[in-house]
Amino acid sequence: MFMKKFAAMLVFALLVPSSLFSQAVDSISTTKELEAAEAKMFDGIKTRDPIYMRDFVSADFVSINADGTRQDKDQMISDTARAKMIGAATIKLFDKNIRAYGDVGIITGRARAYMADQYVVEFLYTAVFVKQNDKWIYASWQGTISKDSPPPPPMPRQN
Repeated sequence: MFMKKFAAMLVFALLVPSSLFSQAVDSISTTKELEAAEAKMFDGIKTRDPIYMRDFVSADFVSINADGTRQDKDQMISDTARAKMIGAATIKLFDKNIRAYGDVGIITGRARAYMADQYVVEFLYTAVFVKQNDKWIYASWQGTISKDSPPPPPMPRQN
C-alpha cells in the first residue's frame, strides 16, 4: 500500500513541475514577443516608418493621448507635429507589466521623455497588441501624465 502511494506521489511530482515549466516557457516566449512588439512600435512611431504603419498598426487603431486628444490610425499617421516631437525625444521605459490573454497582449508601464538629455515629462501608458497571422499588431494606446512629472511642454499644433 505504501509503495503504491509513494509511486503515485512520485508520478504526480514529476508531472506537475513539467506542466508548470511548459506554461512558464510559453509565458516567457509570449513576454519576449510582446517586448519585441513594443520596441518595434516605439521605433516605428518614432521614425514614422510607413511599412510599420501599414503592416503592424491595426486598421481600427485608437489612441487616447496624454494631452487629452483621441486619434485613429489615419489621424496618428497624419499628425506630423506630434510625430516630430516624438521623433526628437528619447524615451526611457520602466515599471512595465506585460500580460497576455490568448491573442491579446497588454503592456502597462511608465516612461520618461527626454529632449536633448533634459527630462521633460513622465507618463503612464497602456499599449494593447493583438496577435494576427503570427505577428503582434499594435491596436491601442492610452497615455496619462504622471503625478510625478514636471509640467510637460505644450504639444505643437498640427500643420
